[in-house]
Amino acid sequence: MHAKKRRKSASPAKKGSDNNLTPTRTANLARWFLLIGVFFGLVMLVLTPPFQVPDEHDHFFRAVMISAGQFVAKSYPFTEEEREKAPPKYLKGKGGVVPVSIPYTTRKVNHRLPFHPENKQQFSDIKKMLNLPLHMKGMPDVFINTSAGGYAPILYLPAALTIAVGKLINLSPLWLMYLGRLANLMVFLSLIYWTLKITPTGKPVIFLLALMPMTLFLAPSLSIDGLIIASSFLLTATLLNLAHNDQQPVNRQAWFIVPGTLTLLALGKVVYCPLILLIFLSPKAFFGKERSRLYLFLVSLVIATISFLIWHRLTSNAGTATVTNVPFDYTSFQAKDKLLQLLDSNKQLQFLLHYPGSIFTILSHTLLDQGRYYFESFIGMLGWLDTELPLWIYMTFPIALIIGALSSRPAGNHPMAEKSLLTIVWGTCTGAILLGFYILSTPVANTIIGGIQGRYFIPIALPSLLVLSNKSRFSPKTMPPILISTTKNWPAIYTGLVLLATACRLWTRYY
Repeated sequence: MHAKKRRKSASPAKKGSDNNLTPTRTANLARWFLLIGVFFGLVMLVLTPPFQVPDEHDHFFRAVMISAGQFVAKSYPFTEEEREKAPPKYLKGKGGVVPVSIPYTTRKVNHRLPFHPENKQQFSDIKKMLNLPLHMKGMPDVFINTSAGGYAPILYLPAALTIAVGKLINLSPLWLMYLGRLANLMVFLSLIYWTLKITPTGKPVIFLLALMPMTLFLAPSLSIDGLIIASSFLLTATLLNLAHNDQQPVNRQAWFIVPGTLTLLALGKVVYCPLILLIFLSPKAFFGKERSRLYLFLVSLVIATISFLIWHRLTSNAGTATVTNVPFDYTSFQAKDKLLQLLDSNKQLQFLLHYPGSIFTILSHTLLDQGRYYFESFIGMLGWLDTELPLWIYMTFPIALIIGALSSRPAGNHPMAEKSLLTIVWGTCTGAILLGFYILSTPVANTIIGGIQGRYFIPIALPSLLVLSNKSRFSPKTMPPILISTTKNWPAIYTGLVLLATACRLWTRYY
């Protein structure tokens, strides 16, 4: 009786919240997310052949190095004779020492799968590599470069810890890879579940984005993309929650989440850091007498900036590794020498400053040439971005995202100002992505930006979609019970069908 009285006397949800639309939506979507995410996440983990996620082998090398205490990647001490013979792409790289079985596994577990759909993963190869000793008798450790050497160790903490445990019991490199995948998946699911529990709006959008084929393909991999996506969603949801509860001071949860996620973004993908500007969604609370939001903003910026500067200094002054009798492994994948010769960030920046009008030409040519690729690799393009999904997924998923956004309500009391800021933040992050890739990854004066993939826009998709939120409310009370249940749980039903089709596509592509 007392429990019932307490529930009845509980304060109603604040107006404008998604909770005000359907009381059980939050709990339902969060539980559905765990159910679907765990099941299909494990399916993706097992069905995706080893190292068939973009750059997963490099992330594997990095995680193994960190598990051994090699936190800062360094250059290999080539002799003068070796420097004259070695290709420039190896001389400019950084890496560390790993057992020779690590690169051996990445080469031998499958044969020419990327961009060769006629080739299939052989179960006999997987079985053989699962039984391969981590330390091969009579074989020395090797030094290997990795393109992930610039990422901070904290981004690999889940995978590195599980790999370290696996090494203690002498598991094979392939088992270490699967353990790292599992750890990253569990962290991703936990952060998104947390996001769905605290966000005041946009729950269907977060649910759909987190279970989008591209997202759930990356989450159970050794790539840091899953952590970056989950961190950006959690940061956005926390700032939306602060705007929704603008009459209350910052809670302890926000003091932990905002500096932590912003620091992760600064150390991983700094282009997403403008998301912190969403703290201005509640300007009165920010500039009022209660200064906790101002202090949160400043503290978060200071922690993220100091962390970024310290890591940048460590990597810049890494120097050369002090290793003896450790051969260099030339078998790792590296950028092509011809492309490296065409890249010059200083000349590229000078070109943009001298010809600022060329920006519009570059953007238009890029969208015309790469627009479809961006769209498909945002929704889902599996493997090394060489495996497309069924056409109906590309046609319906944008519609589902729009419906989810339209069913969400503004977080605060000033919808137009909120939408303006959401647009500004999305535009700033998008501009940073485009500019960064043009300067760092595009040949000088080229009219098409190189290196960009649609998945890079997933972390900032939530603010862009919430621009479509509105105050109208749809009440399904007069509908039949079965339709009411379907209406409440449509994101779960739809994503279940999409992920089932995605799993089938993985199977037909690789087996």
